[in-house]
Amino acid sequence: MGNRVAREDYEWVYTDQPHADRRKEILAKYPEIKSLMGPDRRLKWIVCMMVAIQFLAFYLVKDLDWKWVLFWTYTFGSCMNHSMTLAIHEISHNTAFGNNKALWNRYFAMFANLPIGLPYSASFKRYHLDHHRYLGGDGIDVDIPTQFEGWFFCTRFRKFIWIILQPLFYAIRPLCINPKPITQLELTNVAVQLTFNVLLYWLWGASWN
Repeated sequence: MGNRVAREDYEWVYTDQPHADRRKEILAKYPEIKSLMGPDRRLKWIVCMMVAIQFLAFYLVKDLDWKWVLFWTYTFGSCMNHSMTLAIHEISHNTAFGNNKALWNRYFAMFANLPIGLPYSASFKRYHLDHHRYLGGDGIDVDIPTQFEGWFFCTRFRKFIWIILQPLFYAIRPLCINPKPITQLELTNVAVQLTFNVLLYWLWGASWN
């Protein structure tokens, strides 16, 4: 459990990121792929169903003992929330309503964000585009772990802790590596999420049994 990794630094590569060239090569060889690009008509209905299931789960666990709340949160809620984060990723690429209705996608992502509890969908959109545009770019791509993460989480046990806390690091890392001015959409995201959290607590409270 305490074995350390041999590598003490990242592997630095100085070639251009491959996204743009790879896209050109794939479309040149398989032009029919372009017909698959565009919004997924099923996505918004799948997201609505998952959010509704989470709302139902909130209600069903409201009177359970706290140990059972933790159990269902880990075994069920975490899986659903992971699906919601993937849905927010897809919506950030405008796959719910298409590029012509970009603002619809932003607000729909806030709706998908509700069961997660922490307002991040608006910020994710901004930083995720940098991830694609500057893939692996030092100080720009915030999907890359910080040097502290690479240095400290270097044993099997610490890596296990890092995996458990990955959502936390994913949320904090942009503020440390490449902070950006807060936008109106991000403020709206915070206001909507906090309002939902307060209403949820007001309706069904917290389980302290």
